[in-house]
Amino acid sequence: MKRFLQLHLLTSYPPANLNRDDTGRPKTALVGEALRLRISSQSLKRAWRTSELFKTFFDYPETLIGTRTKRIGLEWIYSRLLEKGVSDEEAKAWSRDIQRTYGEPEDENEEEPNQALLNSQLAH
Repeated sequence: MKRFLQLHLLTSYPPANLNRDDTGRPKTALVGEALRLRISSQSLKRAWRTSELFKTFFDYPETLIGTRTKRIGLEWIYSRLLEKGVSDEEAKAWSRDIQRTYGEPEDENEEEPNQALLNSQLAH
């Protein structure tokens, strides 16, 4: 017979708004009959990943830790294709096609010529 252990812990934090939803309000959860502030695992992981202790413990260069960006099409794909001699129009078309793996490209905008090379979805 397999055993499964699941722990649910209530942890006290000093007064702070550690985790917000998309409207800027604190995230909450109903625990028993009490409404409590909630801290998502995503929020905790980001705090660990960006802490000085994490950086010194793992001694990784900044480039290996990772970043979240919408600029994959512009900075990683399009610019490298241009460096390799691909024409501007082909590089833009290929960049839009490749970045669809991560989400839909932004709509074209006359004020920002490379807007279509940005992605609507954050990627890590």
